[in-house]
Amino acid sequence: MKRTIIPLVVSPLLLFPLITTAEVYKWVDEQGRTHYGEKPPVEDASRIEIREAPKVDDPLNQQSVDQQKLLQIYEEERNLKKEEKLKADQKKAERAKQCQILAGDLSDLQQGGMVFYDLDEKGERKYFSDAELSDHIKKLQADYDKYCK
Repeated sequence: MKRTIIPLVVSPLLLFPLITTAEVYKWVDEQGRTHYGEKPPVEDASRIEIREAPKVDDPLNQQSVDQQKLLQIYEEERNLKKEEKLKADQKKAERAKQCQILAGDLSDLQQGGMVFYDLDEKGERKYFSDAELSDHIKKLQADYDKYCK
């Protein structure tokens, strides 16, 4: 069924350019009637210049171009949103990882029994006093409360 429809649709389209290039003549017969045709039956027929009709598909082409631009803009917006979501997810995962490390450090400090130190500018160990250890625990707890809850 489809194979028979295609030649019926395509063949008139192939002949269309031949039809549009034909010459048109105008003449008046003995009774005074005006006639138009492709071949002049009389010698005094005048040739008529036919202007091309405005293209009907120009608005359709413009609409298609506009639609393509709009689709491209939508695609770019979707890609930007995907990138933003990916960055936000990465940031969230990094924060969760940092919170896990912070919680582990806080737990280790609160359990005690371990010696904690920091390195000074010479690279030597500087051990925490009880007051420094308490301050460090408070700071870690404040950071945990601020960023992880």
